[in-house]
Amino acid sequence: MKIAIGIDVHKEKCAAFAVFAGLGEPRPKHTEFLNKFNEDFRRFTSDFKGMNELHDRIQDHEVEILIENSTKSHDIYWMLRQLGLNVTVAHATDLYRITMSKTKNDDNDARELAGYMRRRMMGENEFHEAHIPSLEVLKVREICRFALNDRADLSALKCQIRAHLLIRGWKLTRAYKDITSVGALREIRAFKDPVLLLDSAKAESLKKRMKETEKVMRYLMQDNPVFKVIWSVPGFGILSATYLTCMTDDIARFEDGRSFSASMGLTPRLYESSDKPHNCGISRRGDAALRKLMCQATFVHIYHAESFISEKYKRLKASGKHHNEALVACANSMGRMIWKMVVENRTYGSAPGDLAAARSMADSEDLFELMEESDSE
Repeated sequence: MKIAIGIDVHKEKCAAFAVFAGLGEPRPKHTEFLNKFNEDFRRFTSDFKGMNELHDRIQDHEVEILIENSTKSHDIYWMLRQLGLNVTVAHATDLYRITMSKTKNDDNDARELAGYMRRRMMGENEFHEAHIPSLEVLKVREICRFALNDRADLSALKCQIRAHLLIRGWKLTRAYKDITSVGALREIRAFKDPVLLLDSAKAESLKKRMKETEKVMRYLMQDNPVFKVIWSVPGFGILSATYLTCMTDDIARFEDGRSFSASMGLTPRLYESSDKPHNCGISRRGDAALRKLMCQATFVHIYHAESFISEKYKRLKASGKHHNEALVACANSMGRMIWKMVVENRTYGSAPGDLAAARSMADSEDLFELMEESDSE
């Protein structure tokens, strides 16, 4: 029997719905099978056990599965693919019956996905397929997100330590630029305060782990040609270059530099009124962490490289644009430049000293503070 299955994916539980996708009307035994399937898999666990149970139920049938694109969908996709099932991932923005529904819930979403898949099997294509990265690329993405979380934790910890010292009126012998440096932590531990002792231990652990993560990223990226191109651009640190590389994955899927920047949400939204187009703020599509890293890399590039991007920033600032507005516009240009460089397999020509200084700033723990200072100017 031909079956189309829609699966609404969530972190803990999935909802599945199956419909007959053959010619003509389903036989009574087919209807009975589908009803039983829909009852048993109305909710099932989003792990290999749940996917294996689904596979065992449908293994004797010709099945096509459709899921909506999301971060969790990638995990489900590869679990199902490793079980030998045919899976398609659809772009969420194309699924109007779901996005525009007034009765949106897990059951209805799964039912609609099954309907989309059935019509596709009949020759009607209503959506674009989402790009699914390989397991190797997913592994690198996980490592990058691990590093991003550690950076965020360390930044929050620095604020916590400063606040703890301030409200108690305690001061260090000097104004350390990095409150978690070796010297600063030595003085902090000298206060014998239990909270500060815990904070200093956590800071040391985070820093050690961040160094180990960086070593892993360098090892995984050492032979990657796309990484080498991005790494050559002043402004990119090891994390930003690695994350952009693994999020780009197959750059051939982008038609041009604009579509590449658009995938990161760095291009303006277009609003049309009275047949007149107007550019609005950026679309903010895609991965928010990648967009943030691109802006950070562009910020470092502006201050460490003489290029058309840094000249564009100066020109926009001189015309009255706010720092953030000018920076995002330059990040858009950065994305287009990187697309062209990767397609043509060209590295960025920069003096070794300038490149080293830019990389040092890009990987600096104080980059966030430097960007905030520029934003307030």
